[in-house]
Amino acid sequence: MRRASRLALDTERNGRFAYRERICLIQISDGSGTYLLDPLSVKGLDALGEVLADEAVEKVIHGSEEDVRYFDRDFGFEVNNLFDTGLAARFLGVTRPNLGAVLEEFCGVGIAKDPKLQVSHWGLRPLSGPALDYAASDVHHLLPLADELGYRLEKLGRVEWVQEECARIEALRHPPEEPLETAFRRIRGWEGLNPREAAVLQELYAFRDGKACAWDVPPTQAASNGDLLELAQCNGSPPRRIGGMLATRCFGELAEAIERGMTGPEAPRPPRSDRGADPWGPESRERLKSLKQWRAGWSHGLDLAVSHIWPTPSLERIALRPERLDYELAGGDGEVREWQRKEFGEELERLVTQT
Repeated sequence: MRRASRLALDTERNGRFAYRERICLIQISDGSGTYLLDPLSVKGLDALGEVLADEAVEKVIHGSEEDVRYFDRDFGFEVNNLFDTGLAARFLGVTRPNLGAVLEEFCGVGIAKDPKLQVSHWGLRPLSGPALDYAASDVHHLLPLADELGYRLEKLGRVEWVQEECARIEALRHPPEEPLETAFRRIRGWEGLNPREAAVLQELYAFRDGKACAWDVPPTQAASNGDLLELAQCNGSPPRRIGGMLATRCFGELAEAIERGMTGPEAPRPPRSDRGADPWGPESRERLKSLKQWRAGWSHGLDLAVSHIWPTPSLERIALRPERLDYELAGGDGEVREWQRKEFGEELERLVTQT
């Protein structure tokens, strides 16, 4: 791989079937051959990490954000000199950037996508022949696709736009896991619980996590978030029909977790932010409306999503405090890209000074 000037890459993970999702297969194409690397068998992958980090080797990946994050978490690898074909397609006005649709539109290539293989258990061994063919097809056409997308981006003058976006993806890292003590707040609807019910939900969340780890299944397979929320409101008397695998395999332990929540300390509520009075007045609302209309006009003219033209948080800050426009034109809170400032900054400044 070191002799290649660029590589197409993809990964397959087992998030549907395991407690801790991980990369189970790495697909690589150098344009002349396609290779499938089994990271569950090959333990020394440092040489691959060196290639991924090598700025002299372009890495072509379709929809690369999760691949970049999991290369970081599972192996500590960085991905440099990235070209994301899914991202590039969006900058060419594509609204359905899945690989099959993009290949069909730009290369006239159709790839068979068996729905059963799309949800394969990639952690099982041996993998079937059809599964291996399916995985290989994800990288087999990526380099010619990158050529076609690059050509069209060059014609539209958008190469630098995509390069900056790809550099941002390269900087992504897998976020640290949230502590169980607060992770239960990710369950939708928990805010409506009283403090005692929240304490039960906190216990149930930790209990489910421990069992899912022991059984090596995704936590939501052990019991759904909806089940946990309903159990938290059962007033200490869990019905046997609720709780999924937790209820069918270990109902006694489930009841004990609920009892701990009923008798232990109440779950602390997150501190409330003192937002004060609503800062939006008629003038700022009208200014925001004007800014969004300006953005929508560019979006329609360039056939790009509005989010590519200018970030909404930045427009909102400008609408509220137009005197801080220079701050936004310098990058804002990090959302505003350099290419956006070059392309649209002067016109945005004229618009704001006129309103």
